[in-house]
Amino acid sequence: TLIFFPIDNKDSLGIDQLRRAVEQCARDDKSVLQEVSIRWMAFLDSILSKREESAYLTFVDEVKALGTNARIPYAREQIQALAFFHARGFLIHMTSTEILKNIVVINPQWLIDTLSKVICDGNIHIDFQEFKTVGLAEDVISTFETALTSRDFLEYVWKGELVEFFIDLMKRTMLLSEWGRDSYLIPSLLRDTYMIPETGIAGHRCVYYFSSGFLPNGVFQRLLCLCVELSSRNGGNTNLKLYENFASIELDQGSP
Repeated sequence: TLIFFPIDNKDSLGIDQLRRAVEQCARDDKSVLQEVSIRWMAFLDSILSKREESAYLTFVDEVKALGTNARIPYAREQIQALAFFHARGFLIHMTSTEILKNIVVINPQWLIDTLSKVICDGNIHIDFQEFKTVGLAEDVISTFETALTSRDFLEYVWKGELVEFFIDLMKRTMLLSEWGRDSYLIPSLLRDTYMIPETGIAGHRCVYYFSSGFLPNGVFQRLLCLCVELSSRNGGNTNLKLYENFASIELDQGSP
């Protein structure tokens, strides 16, 4: 039995099987039977009706007003409703920080398009001459050769729109970690690989074996973000060795 659904986009093979599997999962999910207030549904409809106008809404200036119009005047219930809509995939609303909490994303493709301006193949998607013209030649080279990007680079590619939101989002989803002042590490852009020796790695080691499976793409990079963040807090990120497949990090100063 396959653990995935093979799809042929050209001939549409496999799509019907995938659709039936999704429908069956929806029927088996008891949460779909949860009763929802008509006011909440009106609230959701009013939010999604704004998709043609914007990819996101601000909670303080826009969503609260829509909630009041839907007879949900209190912010606490509005937050509960947004959490429910988020869990069902109607919108994206993260609440771990005040910056994230104030943005309600109603067009997820906008998020993907914006993040892919940074997390991409620089040789294919980046016009290096453009960045040289605006004085960001060193920034773009650093971003795609060492995975260290600058605040100026992010400001430029995101056109100054919601920069703090996207930095916060990437931090919380472990796609980015701070690296000194106004610099950031994006582990998924690391390209150099390291030939790992059988012995001779100094310091304490933590080894995971995936003999009966595999490590999903992106897990190592996210773990790297957490380790770099911890190292930075403890004053130990002065002698890091970072590669696409290997990292040597001093998590606590003086303790490699």
